[in-house]
Amino acid sequence: MSKRRERSGETVISVTSAQPGRSEDLDTRIVRYAAMMGLRVACFVLAVFTPSPWRWLFVVGAVFLPYFAVVLANVAKTATQDSGTPYVAPQRPALDVAPGPVITVDPDPEPVQQTDTEK
Repeated sequence: MSKRRERSGETVISVTSAQPGRSEDLDTRIVRYAAMMGLRVACFVLAVFTPSPWRWLFVVGAVFLPYFAVVLANVAKTATQDSGTPYVAPQRPALDVAPGPVITVDPDPEPVQQTDTEK
């Protein structure tokens, strides 16, 4: 049993771009599917009580509405994220070439051979 209370009238501030919870998404899908099936039942009832040209329109609606209801019920709600302004790095000053002497290093005339001390 949950002790969490829903407070009415409070504004909830979202600080994330995360998608809504799975249970919330599932609830909206169920409501959407139930509404489409209610429309299908209405099409069946109207197909029985309406004259011929309208009857065929309601029969077609009653036949094809389940396909659209399933497709629309399976569409998951995704969070839309506002496109922010991209970060533009400031210009960095280039290093100046300082005039001065260049130090050269003489290569080692005799390389020292290292011997393995762990034998």
